[in-house]
Amino acid sequence: MINKTKNVAFYSPDFNMCYSFLVYLQDIYNVTTTTDLKVLEVLVNKSDINLVIIDDEPSKKIEALCKNIRCVNAALPVILTYVFKNQLKNNETDIRQYVSSIFYKPFDLNEISMKLSALML
Repeated sequence: MINKTKNVAFYSPDFNMCYSFLVYLQDIYNVTTTTDLKVLEVLVNKSDINLVIIDDEPSKKIEALCKNIRCVNAALPVILTYVFKNQLKNNETDIRQYVSSIFYKPFDLNEISMKLSALML
């Protein structure tokens, strides 16, 4: 179901990933992408975002961001995507309480699309 009234914020330090997600989702949602974490924080705090996707490894910085998002809007779904590495398991465990879902790369875009739809009902 196409619902262009839903707003998705997508962050990745990788411009190409931002562009790819924009192209993939733009026909379904209003998508704003950024490679700057500060811009993402402004988007979450100042706009009508319905879902946040963060494409970055779990770290204390990303955990603090996700915790802040939960403080600003506890109902806002947050999805984290990253390449799984064993040494990141502890960081992932810490961040799980602040995110709705985690997808490991490479991921299935259809699976993410279904999750987006479910989270924004």
